[in-house]
Amino acid sequence: MSLQKVMLIRHAEKPSPDDGGVDEAGKPDSESLSPRGWQRAGALVRFFYRDPCPAAAEIVTPDVIFAAGVGSGSQSRRSMQTVSPLSALLHMERSTPLVTQHLKDDVDGLVADVKHRDGAVLIAWEHKLLAQIVNQLSDQQLSPAPWPDDRFDMVWILVRAGKAWNWRQVPQRLLAGDSS
Repeated sequence: MSLQKVMLIRHAEKPSPDDGGVDEAGKPDSESLSPRGWQRAGALVRFFYRDPCPAAAEIVTPDVIFAAGVGSGSQSRRSMQTVSPLSALLHMERSTPLVTQHLKDDVDGLVADVKHRDGAVLIAWEHKLLAQIVNQLSDQQLSPAPWPDDRFDMVWILVRAGKAWNWRQVPQRLLAGDSS
C-alpha cells in the first residue's frame, strides 16, 4: 500500500483580543487554543472517526496524524492541541501515531515523511504553509489559493489518481457559524 489520501486542516481557533487561549488544564496561555478552538478539536473527533464521514465521503479516519511540533522559534501548541482528542482515541483504538517532530517551518521534512506513509494521512498545520505543503506533496502546482486568515472550518484533500493527485476543499460544518 502507498500514500492514497492526505487531508489538511488548519489548527483550530487561536486566541483573539476577546477570547484568550487556554491550555489543557484551563490555564491562560497565548500559545494555546481559544475555548472555541477546543470545541472544534473535540468536534473533529467525530468528523474524522466516522468511515465514511457523513459530511463528506472524502473524509476517512487517518492512519497517521501529523501536527506541527514545538521548538525553537515555534512555541505554538495549537496544531497538536487541535488533533490531540482525535489522536488519543485513535491511539487507543488503532495505534494511530501522532507525529510532532517537524516544526511548522520544516515543510521539506514534513513532506518527505508524509510521502513515506501508507493509506490516509491527516496534517494539522500553520495555515500560511498549507498551499506550499499541497504543492510539494503533489509534485504539481495545484496552487490552491492561500488559506484564508479567518477560516478554521475547512479541509483540503489530496487524493491519489494514478501518479497524479486531485485537490478538493470540503467544509467541516462542525460549529455554529461555520461556512459551507
